[in-house]
Amino acid sequence: MITTHDSTWTISSRKNIVAVLVTSQIAGLIMAVVVMLVFTLFLGKGPLYPVQVIGSTIFGESALHGFNLAAFIAGLLLHQSVALVWGGVFALAANTLKVTTVQASIGLGLIVAIFSMIDSYVFVPAVMNALHGVDIWHREVPMFWNWAAHMVFGLSFGLYPKLKAMLTSVN
Repeated sequence: MITTHDSTWTISSRKNIVAVLVTSQIAGLIMAVVVMLVFTLFLGKGPLYPVQVIGSTIFGESALHGFNLAAFIAGLLLHQSVALVWGGVFALAANTLKVTTVQASIGLGLIVAIFSMIDSYVFVPAVMNALHGVDIWHREVPMFWNWAAHMVFGLSFGLYPKLKAMLTSVN
């Protein structure tokens, strides 16, 4: 039998998933803005430079010479895609642990952020070295600021309960 009525659980689950995915994208953008500020204020580079460094995964060294729109777009897409993946990890853990408060979301977000550093220590070096013979990311981004940015990403998951509540109140 075909029905057009969704169960309450299905609607609730869908809203939870949407809330986490939106949160992950906002968290990724907050992280990117913080890194852009760091590069501008402390590292003497332009604000778009760190996104181009991410884009150098595809374009190599040419991504870092002047403004490179293609590298910037690629970097933004790569960054937000990775944020989406880690948002999925957050979603699974939040569902399992029944995370409902801002404090719990921040705590879980920070744990996910710590685990997400596997990208910086394992995947990024492997990909960069395989594609370009050098780990451009680690050469261009001080590890302290990399960690700080990931912690900002984790803290940003404190937005999850508010977004979830907003979606739940929408019929």
